[in-house]
Amino acid sequence: MEDNLLEISTDETNPVSSYELIKKDFGASVDGNHLRLENDKYGKLDMIYYEYFPKLICGVTNLKLNVPIRILNSTDKKEKYVSIRIGNSGDFTSETKKKSTLMNSLYVYNSNQEFNIDYPVDQSIRWYYLRIPVHFMDKFIYLPNDALNELIHKDEAWFYYDSLTPDLDKIISELDFFIQDPVMQKGILFSKMIEVLNILQKRSYENGLENVVYGVHKNDLNLVFRLKDDILSNLNEVPDLKVLVKKYGMSESKLQKTFKKVYKKPILQFFNHHRLEEAQRQVIQTEKDLSQISFELGFTDLTHFSKRYYSKFGERPSVTRKKSADNPLTFK
Repeated sequence: MEDNLLEISTDETNPVSSYELIKKDFGASVDGNHLRLENDKYGKLDMIYYEYFPKLICGVTNLKLNVPIRILNSTDKKEKYVSIRIGNSGDFTSETKKKSTLMNSLYVYNSNQEFNIDYPVDQSIRWYYLRIPVHFMDKFIYLPNDALNELIHKDEAWFYYDSLTPDLDKIISELDFFIQDPVMQKGILFSKMIEVLNILQKRSYENGLENVVYGVHKNDLNLVFRLKDDILSNLNEVPDLKVLVKKYGMSESKLQKTFKKVYKKPILQFFNHHRLEEAQRQVIQTEKDLSQISFELGFTDLTHFSKRYYSKFGERPSVTRKKSADNPLTFK
């Protein structure tokens, strides 16, 4: 274990046991379904969950740490369930919202998939989660004989990753707003996470699920989680593979192979994909000049940006901007 890195074991199906462990080891206070920790040594940690039906749990975790922490996620292999984690890192204020959006992610996995996640110091992080037993799935979504229905019934460990489309980004923004209201919190958390589940099902029904990977070791997942955050931390600068190879202590071929196994794309292709998706989000959801978007995201010039944008989305950014301006339902 790295120097000064604290490890916390969690039980995904039993938040109470995790709460008691954090209370014992780190001095957190626990009030029913709510855990709070705030001190100079460890920083801030705030966790809350609700159990709506037996083993069907939704929750939210906020943290800003003074020491690095590794979360060790254990699983209950006796019961089949699906977990969804959706969230972002960065400060959750309107001034820095555009920065936090770069780290948005959607993770889905089953009860056999173990993984660890490292959380750095001095970074505000929030994620929302849903844990749902497989036998409850058809109570909330339409489950034809499609990719998702087949996936959730598999016994082998599987993991699915995707970036956030505007509809999912909108859900996060709504959750960020309503989660502060104790009266609205419980109902909004459940309804929005079920909405995420339905969007996932719609993707599966219409296009299948391409980003599914099987049997990934938890250490490899931990590595690519950190690598992904490194790559997307600054979309203005193309990742330097030589720097990454040195930082992660492995050959370029092994680094690329491990990364591609989870994210289905080589590192630079993955970066360019997310840079263009962020460009599209800013074109639709902000009033920034297109030249400013191009500059801030590291494109050579507006012509270069426009060509790359057209090659991915089939229209120039000016056309996207006009469509979003004409659409009263566009979320800004």
